[in-house]
Amino acid sequence: MSKKDAQVFSLLFAMADALGLSEERELAQIFGVSPETIQNWRTGAVGELKPGKLAQVESAFAAQIAALRERAGAGAGDLDSGMTHLDIAPEANPSELQRLLRDRMHYDYLGHRFLYFEPQGALAWENLIRGGYEQATWLAGVRHAAREWLSTGRAKDGSAKGPIAAAMGVGRRGRTRGLDVISLGPGEGGKEVVILGALEEAEAVDPPPWRSLTLVDVSISLLLRAALAARRAVTGLPFERAQVTAVCADFEEGPLDFARRLPSERHDPDASRRLVLILGNVFGNVRHEDAFVRQKLHFLTRPGDLLWLEVGLRSERPELDPVYRMTQPSETETAAETHRRLLLEGPYRRWEAALGRRPADVRLRVWVREDDDSATIPGSYNFCHDLVLESERRAVTMLYSRRYDLAGLSRWLEQRGYAIERVEKVADTRHVDRVAHILLRRTGDA
Repeated sequence: MSKKDAQVFSLLFAMADALGLSEERELAQIFGVSPETIQNWRTGAVGELKPGKLAQVESAFAAQIAALRERAGAGAGDLDSGMTHLDIAPEANPSELQRLLRDRMHYDYLGHRFLYFEPQGALAWENLIRGGYEQATWLAGVRHAAREWLSTGRAKDGSAKGPIAAAMGVGRRGRTRGLDVISLGPGEGGKEVVILGALEEAEAVDPPPWRSLTLVDVSISLLLRAALAARRAVTGLPFERAQVTAVCADFEEGPLDFARRLPSERHDPDASRRLVLILGNVFGNVRHEDAFVRQKLHFLTRPGDLLWLEVGLRSERPELDPVYRMTQPSETETAAETHRRLLLEGPYRRWEAALGRRPADVRLRVWVREDDDSATIPGSYNFCHDLVLESERRAVTMLYSRRYDLAGLSRWLEQRGYAIERVEKVADTRHVDRVAHILLRRTGDA
């Protein structure tokens, strides 16, 4: 056997191993030969593959890759029909969440995950986003930040100007790192699609060995929409950059087992980077920010990995925030306020219906909390959204919605092992800074 022929067989078996095919009987079945032939290929007893057999092997590999594409939910037929693949973690099974809702209904805190997991809640959330939420403005803010942070222009030291592009090593020919993008709470996925577009532009200069997107949420309805939109956005890319995984999981209280399946888990840490997205003020909705950072974000990120936070900014006075209007008694209700109220009432109304109860007298109370255990980050305040159950003479908290002082939040994050790389503020239609995008780099344990 010539050296050239030996390289062909070595490449053949390396590709088979990469696809998870190692058993001789399995390989024989796939390639349409006998197990003895596979053994002869391994030992060199067969000197070369004849053209017809080589074409058969190529076809077999193509079929295996196509099957992986279909299994990943990236098949063209599925995209055309709107079908998409979804993984569901045990703690995010709708039945399990419904049981948990039932058990916690008598507590004083429920939290945001119960707002969206059922289809009615997802629809109420979509109506809120469409009506008076200025979603086009926030999408434009994501687009601007993505372009700046993924700029492939050269800095004085030769690295990419954009901090995400630099972390990936774009421009270091042959040394570009693979990238795992993890989005926690993507909703319908509009912002993730914008970021994918910016990534594609940057990667055209210097493609990474792979890039994956993992979408994680408790709402099956919203997650399916986000995954389909993302898969359609990458359908024209090579397979190694078109990996989109949708995981229905509780990223706030769940075990985050999906992280063990990320491509970066199978590579040397310096050969890859992770970019964790927490957009739409999801960070401002979690119950305990410190526990979330120390227990969840530290598990997902490694030194050198990136964290992209989108947060609501503190107004000079809470009274200047558009949400403040809901803290005051009023005879009128805007469309956006109606959608917000229906979203927050939804879990309780569905719980009532499941038990066969008559609708109780319930009202929404929004109030400002500051300098207490719901707003512990220096300079932050919290628009706490409660359902007041008149007949039971108690309230249950459905949602925290915090606003942050940028300097206070930055110092707080740095103390927990995250260095500020870039900050981009986004103004609303009244030209008031309402949102900040913060890019952070994990520096180590804190």
